[in-house]
Amino acid sequence: MGKIALIFIVVVASATFYFTSTAYQHPTKTVQQRTWIDESGQLHVLGLTLGQSTVRDAELALRSRADAAIFMYPIASTGTQTRFNLALEAYFPSIADHSKVLLKLDIDREQLESMRQRSTSPRMYPNGVARRNLASEDILLVQTLKINTLTLIPSVKIGEDILRAQFGQPESTQQLDDHTTVYTFPKLGLIATIKSDGKDELVFS
Repeated sequence: MGKIALIFIVVVASATFYFTSTAYQHPTKTVQQRTWIDESGQLHVLGLTLGQSTVRDAELALRSRADAAIFMYPIASTGTQTRFNLALEAYFPSIADHSKVLLKLDIDREQLESMRQRSTSPRMYPNGVARRNLASEDILLVQTLKINTLTLIPSVKIGEDILRAQFGQPESTQQLDDHTTVYTFPKLGLIATIKSDGKDELVFS
């Protein structure tokens, strides 16, 4: 039974990463959903082209609706004042295989600040991050914004063997602690964080 369970896990994990495979090494053999870099250097992942595809393109490719909001990440505190970095993010809480996808969007600082001023009062999280919901007029605008970074949080554990099988040999490996290892694949714009005690993350940028 143990061997059967292990085989099942590997098959499921491999199926999950069909859409982000080593096809980037053979662009002429790719299909829409695989991960690869074209002749102009553009990264394609999950049917999207970073720097070109929009949030609406992502909704169509992932067959899911995005939940977009402004997030305020604390960077420093002075007395009672806290400074934040603003980021506009679109989140897909569950795509077809129950993985999660997070998109960081291309927007200039002035436009983002205007959106922040129109947004709702922040909802604070225990880690100090604040979320501001967008005004109705900005929800449609977000649909047209381009994607800078795509983070994939798989629904199954990856492990080093599956990661290497799908993306090849990493250029660097860093052991952050007993439970976390970071693998870097610069040719794919990929940083993979594998955790033995938490969710794995694949960040394409």
